[in-house]
Amino acid sequence: MPLKITLRKDKVYSPFRRLLNMLLTSSAGDSTILCSGYIWQPDDGRYNVLDDDLRNAILPGCKGGKLKTIAGKLYPQFYQDFYRNFVADLRKAGVTVHAFYAPKKNWHAKVAIRMRAQRPVVALIGSSNLTGPAYGENRRNWNYEADVLIWSASHTRSHYFDDVGINQDFGVFDVVLNPKINQPDEDSQLKSILEDVMSGELKEFE
Repeated sequence: MPLKITLRKDKVYSPFRRLLNMLLTSSAGDSTILCSGYIWQPDDGRYNVLDDDLRNAILPGCKGGKLKTIAGKLYPQFYQDFYRNFVADLRKAGVTVHAFYAPKKNWHAKVAIRMRAQRPVVALIGSSNLTGPAYGENRRNWNYEADVLIWSASHTRSHYFDDVGINQDFGVFDVVLNPKINQPDEDSQLKSILEDVMSGELKEFE
């Protein structure tokens, strides 16, 4: 199972942004599940993540497919408004969006899963929300963030993710599953991540 571990260390460069955009546009899949505790999408001219190149990654990546979104930390109220703006913007751009939320406002997991024919082939899991301090670059306010990309070499062009131009001490790890230990293979583990995400206490969002 190949995986890549990254840590954001300065305001200039966001590994999360690079990995997420690659996942969204990868020909390994045709649809995506995108989960974030917070989504920063005001409609008053301030910074927002869709205008900061995220829309450009989602549109071709979900062309002919679907985008499922999950958000849950919808408090204060303006975060609910931002989520509504995010979904409406993408629908207006022609993306088929199935939006969900956690009614207890307790969804805080940051997960992106690339799907092909309803099977997960790539997953990005970490600390980064869809906000300026995590996704944005060259901004005054930024966060240290850690994210892990996991992909199945059997279902994707593995070399596509091997070298993404992220020059860090962390790199690509090839995790070898020990056949003597009773554990699921890489495809089963990706499927388990998908099932855990979609089996959460969720409701459709507007």
